[in-house]
Amino acid sequence: MAKKKKEVCQYCGKSFVYLSRHKCKVKDRIEGSEESDKSESERRIERIEEWKKDFSRNLKKDEKKILDIIRKHKKIFFKDLMAISGKNRNELDNIIDILSLQSKIKVTRELVDASWTKHISYIEEIDVQVKDIKIDKSDKNFIIEMFSYQPCLICPFANKCNETNMDNLNPHQCIWLTEWIYALMKGEKYRINFDEIETESYE
Repeated sequence: MAKKKKEVCQYCGKSFVYLSRHKCKVKDRIEGSEESDKSESERRIERIEEWKKDFSRNLKKDEKKILDIIRKHKKIFFKDLMAISGKNRNELDNIIDILSLQSKIKVTRELVDASWTKHISYIEEIDVQVKDIKIDKSDKNFIIEMFSYQPCLICPFANKCNETNMDNLNPHQCIWLTEWIYALMKGEKYRINFDEIETESYE
């Protein structure tokens, strides 16, 4: 039976019967130096791509376990979570980052016993039911109908409305916007006739 021909490693130049099993230190050094030659922008792009993958991927077993603990307690300090889970600081930090990235939890920093610590809160999942709305696009007012006559769309004072105003022409104080929100909460349609409002007082 013919002997298997040896293969030569292109990095160190040594011959091996099974090249795939060879762990070449020269190769590791070369590839490591290539990694260090990357620019800051290239490394930043790679980190962004990793974040995108972490944002959309399914949670792993240990990540689900940590999330279950947080869900049970609703709010918990990092050191308490570390004691309950048995994870070391680095492992738990990585899991917390993933859960926070996927908006499963909220992390804030609080001063406890003269030292800053992470306070972790579980974000309750909201079951939102979306209903299909039939829209008659032949009606020129279909956009207004779709948004239930949102007052900003037809407000004659929209060009004067800004956050620096002290009167009603301010989105934080607008009575019409407030009335529209309350109407939506009640499942009602809100209609306002700006023709009936005295425009002189807003000139």
